[in-house]
Amino acid sequence: MATLNGVTPAQLNQLNPAVVPYIAHVHVALAGFIAATAIAVIGLAWFGVRAGAWWAWITAVISPVVGLAVGVPMHYLGRFEWDWVGHLGAVYLGTLILVVGAVMALTGLMRKAPATA
Repeated sequence: MATLNGVTPAQLNQLNPAVVPYIAHVHVALAGFIAATAIAVIGLAWFGVRAGAWWAWITAVISPVVGLAVGVPMHYLGRFEWDWVGHLGAVYLGTLILVVGAVMALTGLMRKAPATA
């Protein structure tokens, strides 16, 4: 992204040289948390949901939903002027994949005998 609401990285560096590295660190940290959540969901699905554990399905669904509920709404508060498809397109695609997977897993869980917690 060349500018953020018309402000370039060079202008941010003039304002405060710590801003651009801070933004980069936040992006890397966010990517790490997204990857960690994905790994946790995959593990819960592979070992817990496949074994019929409802708690694993519930946790695997709630974890990314909390992340989406915290992160996505701020994009619609009018503070930024971005191409939403380009900026959030991958998030929406990932959400669609999550929903399809959650429904498929739920269907399988409902066919199995209930597992104890």
